Amino acid sequence: MKALPFALCMLFLCSCALDRPPSGGPPDEEPLQVVSADPEPSSVNITPGRIRFGFNRYVTTSAFRRAVVFSPPVSGYSLKADGTEADIVFNRPLDSNKTYSVTLNRSLRSSRGNELEQSYTYAFSTGPVINRGVIEGKVFSPDSRPAPGATVLAFALAETGGEALDPTGRRPDYSVQTGRDGAFRLDYLAEGPYRLVALQDRNSDMKIDPQSEPFGVGASPVVETGSTNNLFRLADPRQAPVLRFCSAPADNMLELSFDRTFPLDEFAALDITVLDTTRNSPVEVRGFFSTKNENRDITYRIVTGRLSKDSGYRITCTPPSGIASSAVCRGSGGSERKPLVVDEVRPADGERKAFLSQPVAGEEKTALIRCSAPVDPGSLRRSIRLYAVQGATALPHEFRLRAIDARRFALQAEPAFRDEATYRIEIATGSIEGLGGEKAPDSLLKSTFTVAGADAYGEISGMVRGAQGTVVIEAVNVRNGQSRKTVVSGSAPGLTPYRIGKVAPGDYLVNAFVPRAGAGNPLQATWNPGGLFPFSPADRFTVSPDTVTVRKGWATENVMLEF
Repeated sequence: MKALPFALCMLFLCSCALDRPPSGGPPDEEPLQVVSADPEPSSVNITPGRIRFGFNRYVTTSAFRRAVVFSPPVSGYSLKADGTEADIVFNRPLDSNKTYSVTLNRSLRSSRGNELEQSYTYAFSTGPVINRGVIEGKVFSPDSRPAPGATVLAFALAETGGEALDPTGRRPDYSVQTGRDGAFRLDYLAEGPYRLVALQDRNSDMKIDPQSEPFGVGASPVVETGSTNNLFRLADPRQAPVLRFCSAPADNMLELSFDRTFPLDEFAALDITVLDTTRNSPVEVRGFFSTKNENRDITYRIVTGRLSKDSGYRITCTPPSGIASSAVCRGSGGSERKPLVVDEVRPADGERKAFLSQPVAGEEKTALIRCSAPVDPGSLRRSIRLYAVQGATALPHEFRLRAIDARRFALQAEPAFRDEATYRIEIATGSIEGLGGEKAPDSLLKSTFTVAGADAYGEISGMVRGAQGTVVIEAVNVRNGQSRKTVVSGSAPGLTPYRIGKVAPGDYLVNAFVPRAGAGNPLQATWNPGGLFPFSPADRFTVSPDTVTVRKGWATENVMLEF
């Protein structure tokens, strides 16, 4: 038999030694699962030297290490994952008569990216009894959507007392991550009272940093084991967004990337300065816009005076209150000036039942104009004419134009757009001037539309249970974020009917909260997230478990909101 070539042998040996699954084949979308554990879960009177988990997919040691959390904390152990098995080896004796739990967080992924559907908790006891305490609940994002992958921290109150506990920067007694639906279950707890805090643990340190991480406190300072309906809603961090990176995509534009997403109006409130560090001279800031045409973004662009590819620039963002952040980048000699056109007028020309947008809270019946590039608001205002159309007659109609950002503008009629009335927006595009000196081609753009009447809308109705006093109920459109509100007076523990009328067709999330006393006009009140230390409760809230579909002319009924 001939000897194999040396290179072929080496290739064969290396391929055998690699800790990874075979490549190729169709996408593997099956979730990662724990298929076995040794010793048997919930075992008592054991002091294991090793715990072995079996998975249905390959898991790496580094991924396994990042996902393991002990309660109570354990030191002196080592981890190793080999293929579909992973071991925890204890190098020091465990305490006697104690329940230990090991949580594999949902962040655990296989070598191909398969993730756990929910956190997995394994427990054993070194004594004859194992803890059986359970706390369950759900975590929601700031916009009331389920928050998968959020971390829930539990702090025992038996020794410290609720008033004295400051959870900031402290490691919890127990923790778990939420599943895909935002739900969590803390298992194998010692019976007793706890303080729970939910957060987006961005640095995976199992500690709360309220300045930079979204967090949520509950409506009660004490949560007892055995409770199941604990709801948490995350609030934005206290710290203003931090500028992390900047670049110059063009010679009159800078792109700014921050550490988190945040609202457009919060960006507008920043004091932004640009300094040419080579010439030690300021650069004019002329406007800004969201890169995704959203009202909440992580990356924004600012339009500036002329930049030089030979200069460096320092961009500083100073919030109304808080600490300024800066980033530096080189200028650009290139041009990204796109042809200046009106990309969209909404409602579109010919719409017979137009549902006017609400791009800004509190501003209803608003038309939207979006341009391809940042424009001078005054030139756009001068280019627009609004007419109220009655048969063959078109009468000039007054309007207000408000900049959402440098590319998007809200047009509101004065008097307001009327249901079932017809209007025409005309834009003489040749009068529009870009902030970079661009000129739009000379044409007349028209959009004639009829505002939807009452019969084109639907409604949502149902019952509120378990709330006392003023209850604010809101239906938020899943696609565009537009909302409708109503207010009722709850009579816990009974049922209180509610109805939200004139809801445009679409899919909605329905939520409700009880504003605290002194919050002012309930329709303008916002949900209060409470505080960590000293503890102040968040406003009680609830969310309908299912998305609600609204159809033209139909009442979507029996939408229950349980507090």
